[in-house]
Amino acid sequence: MGPVTFNDVNVFTQTLDTQSKIFFYDQEPFLYDLADKYIKMFKWPSGLDLEEVYQEFLRGENPYDGDVVQYEDHLKNLADPNRAYREPHLIVVSEQSNEITDHATKNNLKLLYYFFHGFAALDWYRGYYALNYNKSIVKQYNYDFITFNRIITNDRSYRIYFVSLLKEAGLLDKGLVSFGVTDDLFDDWRDEVSNPTTELSQHARQHSERHLTDISKLVIDSPNIPGSASADIPRIIDSHMRPDLPSPSNVDALWHVVTETVFYYDKLHLTEKIFKPIVSKQPFMLLAAPGNLAYLKSYGFKTFDSVMDETYDTIQDNDLRIEAVVNQLHWYCNLSPGEKTDVIKQLEPIIYYNFHHFYGEFRHIIARELLDNTKTLFKEIGYDDSHINYTNIHHVLTH
Repeated sequence: MGPVTFNDVNVFTQTLDTQSKIFFYDQEPFLYDLADKYIKMFKWPSGLDLEEVYQEFLRGENPYDGDVVQYEDHLKNLADPNRAYREPHLIVVSEQSNEITDHATKNNLKLLYYFFHGFAALDWYRGYYALNYNKSIVKQYNYDFITFNRIITNDRSYRIYFVSLLKEAGLLDKGLVSFGVTDDLFDDWRDEVSNPTTELSQHARQHSERHLTDISKLVIDSPNIPGSASADIPRIIDSHMRPDLPSPSNVDALWHVVTETVFYYDKLHLTEKIFKPIVSKQPFMLLAAPGNLAYLKSYGFKTFDSVMDETYDTIQDNDLRIEAVVNQLHWYCNLSPGEKTDVIKQLEPIIYYNFHHFYGEFRHIIARELLDNTKTLFKEIGYDDSHINYTNIHHVLTH
């Protein structure tokens, strides 16, 4: 590594008149225990400009040990107050919740929200437009549903109860189900159930102990899945991974039960997971925090309340919300082949609409939202954005 230069610190702005700091916390949901540490780091040193941060760095002083020498001298030596980072600082997030609003107020931060995972999914899944454009919907399916439950610890532990309910209802053989498949070889649902700090209710823990005794993990595509698999959409299952299936086997299932990252927290936050069934031309059921199905609809997507009961999205009790989704799966899986065909025909226009909306107007909706929120933020902090060509930026974001 060569010598440190000023440009190593001043990466994005080649002038010294930068007045605001922006903290991008726009991929994961805001979790206070983790985020608060980052915010404290981000806010140090309040009042210093880039040149002074650079000088501190050259002297090798640790900004996080609470013993930064000459800090007050630097503040006194500010010749031009307009060069200093001024509060409020800015934080960019991808969720809507009272928690993030409260913490922004507490830390004197101004919020900028945008749908990060919408932009990410448009990039990651851009090839599926051509791949699935002519995909037929009305047909006989090998499986009634598919659902990925790879991580089953901590905030995602609700998936244990979900799979336990599937086992109790005799639905595991009706679908393709993954369970406890990660790159952590020590993950085991029993460890989570016995964890005294688990998010699982006592009822969910007892239910899992009764019904999952003969299950350690369930595999759809591979027995060891890296974290990057979150963005993948498996299309083929190898026979050595699933000897019960012909080789190679298409991942041929109708419903996609999306088990989202956020479930236990009162947040509107969706990830790329919700877009997997949409680009794959599948109907979906959503296991997430209450209100997230309506949140998705606010971006112009349609759901399936004309065909099934989607009131599960309004249920506050975590266990009951999972049970309501399993009840809908049970309803569909126990239909006759002819009845299933009738349901699929009702689903077909919604599926097609969502597919084309994702690759069409959706990108313009989230781009306009980002730019409108940015304009509002600039007004709040008194930033003159008259030099910004928002039309050009919208074009770049949507092409």
